Amino acid sequence: MSHITLLGKQVEVKQSSNRYEVGIKGLVIEDSKNTIKVRTENGVKTLIKKNIILIFNNKEINCNLLIGKEEERIKRM
Repeated sequence: MSHITLLGKQVEVKQSSNRYEVGIKGLVIEDSKNTIKVRTENGVKTLIKKNIILIFNNKEINCNLLIGKEEERIKRM
């Protein structure tokens, strides 16, 4: 799962340690080591990957598995 690319994908926050992030929907415009930026109807939201579960293509993704830069995640495979 660590090879998933979120950039350019539509996602929704299903679960988060920050209850205000639950339900955020939008397009992933940046994927960094510890955060993702999502463009929503209300602007760009920066989400910390730790303790977030996203819905993407009707599948749940535990973002704890996506911590680290994409090239580092590929090397871990």
